[in-house]
Amino acid sequence: MSHVFYGVWLVRRGGLGWATHEAKFPTLPILAHIQLSSVHLQDGDRFQMFRQQYALAYIETVNTPSGIWGIPNPNKETDNNVWLTTDHLTFQLQVDGVVTASAFGLIHDLSAGAGSEAKVTYSRDLAIFDDEGRVVGTHRVVQLEGGGRIDLDDVQERVLERATARSDRHVDVVPVDLEGIPPDAEFRINLRTRRPAPPRGSSLG
Repeated sequence: MSHVFYGVWLVRRGGLGWATHEAKFPTLPILAHIQLSSVHLQDGDRFQMFRQQYALAYIETVNTPSGIWGIPNPNKETDNNVWLTTDHLTFQLQVDGVVTASAFGLIHDLSAGAGSEAKVTYSRDLAIFDDEGRVVGTHRVVQLEGGGRIDLDDVQERVLERATARSDRHVDVVPVDLEGIPPDAEFRINLRTRRPAPPRGSSLG
């Protein structure tokens, strides 16, 4: 009998980009899945050149094969459901050409002693941004009760390496405090302060 012990909600707004959520917990037999909950598309002018539009939700685990440069290479169309014994995994939402998209992921504890919902003991948000301060991706890492310690420097290095491989432009990563910012709110990074700022012409409030 399984027990849901952790759930996540991922949102990505506007253009090309991704949102990822990494969770660390005690080694457990688990069943995890993620599914899209909403996708908002908007057609441009009828004479506009064709552009691809998609939203993909999938999971990366220790069993995900590595591709070039050792970066995980999941099957983005089928890796939305995993069943294994592990102590961490990463939920992924990747989009291109959408107004907004969201996905919801769950981790089920399959162990005989499955109990209450897991408690988050540590969490940190990272923003991946380009030379103009535009946020092209976000990454949240959480340590659940009993999970291994998080090395934030290592996480930042991995996230930046992955982002560099994904993007055709120069990108950087910075820890950010998103307290008070709605999870579906768009923001940019102020290049001078390296802190979240409202999109030009708007406010985060």
